[in-house]
Amino acid sequence: MSISTNEHDTPDQPEPRLTVCPLTGRVGMWTALRERRPQPRPERLLLVPDLPFCPFCTFDDPDPRLLPQAAEVDGVQWAAMHNLYPPLSHGTGTADLAYAIDHGPTLTHLHDELVPQWAAMIAVQQQLAARRPDRWSMLSAATGRSAGASQYHPHGHVLTPAVVPPETVAQQGRWGHAEVARQLLDDDVTVAASDGVRSVAPPVPLGPFDLWLVPEGPTRFQDADPRDVATLIAGWVAGVHGQLAADNHLDTEAEPALAPFDAKVVVHPELPDGTGRWWGELTVTDRHAPGVAAVPLVDLRYPPETQAARFRGALTGVAATARFADVSESSGAP
Repeated sequence: MSISTNEHDTPDQPEPRLTVCPLTGRVGMWTALRERRPQPRPERLLLVPDLPFCPFCTFDDPDPRLLPQAAEVDGVQWAAMHNLYPPLSHGTGTADLAYAIDHGPTLTHLHDELVPQWAAMIAVQQQLAARRPDRWSMLSAATGRSAGASQYHPHGHVLTPAVVPPETVAQQGRWGHAEVARQLLDDDVTVAASDGVRSVAPPVPLGPFDLWLVPEGPTRFQDADPRDVATLIAGWVAGVHGQLAADNHLDTEAEPALAPFDAKVVVHPELPDGTGRWWGELTVTDRHAPGVAAVPLVDLRYPPETQAARFRGALTGVAATARFADVSESSGAP
């Protein structure tokens, strides 16, 4: 839902907006004057690019951490292991990891194998979550310090708590209201689509480079095609690169092992009884204002339609480069 007023609407100063997210309940605030305020670039905390000990590259023989789940997509291999430092264990739940066999590049670098890299990770995460179909699992991938990662080796989490978070239950129940899907899947906020899944500008993004993944129907995440999901995520990564480059915010002289930007991708599957539908958050965490998620009112940099248009424009520019044209073309907006 969007609330606006014509009281101050002029060609030079569009009307103020209050946008209510029908899924999360957050309220976004935006005015043209607010958008023009100084926007200092946040100082980014960097991880050490090559630690002397990488837990995903150093193994015992045999190694009790290793799990049988694995996937290979276009030659890119991922495997699974128990988390060395689990946030859940014993009676509280399980916390396991999908990890890339190769140490790099990171999940936010642009490269030829970005789609298979994400697809192989998602395939392993689906296998890990499928071990407990009676429980709800949250799937995520963090790159960079602000996203919560401890090192850059590509990896993703599968957290299966003993209880479903009450807010998750409430959010999944809201998918039963037709207005939720109608608002989230509106063409004006759609950036790209791939076989029944869209990347969209959320009603209340926490940062100027955030998008969501929203399936067009109530499908189970276990039935989602990893390559389709990966294609949209790779398109998002490309769109972020395009916008950062246009703003001269990409450090072209940074050490190659450093991630170009920090990111967290979180997938929220439907409830075990089938209620709701899966959806995902794609966030550039080093561009979030401090404490932005701790309050119900969120200061928006752009209205959702503008945020989507900026991504579509950035993807058009990325498609001009031969290396990444396949991602941009296969995820074209409807």
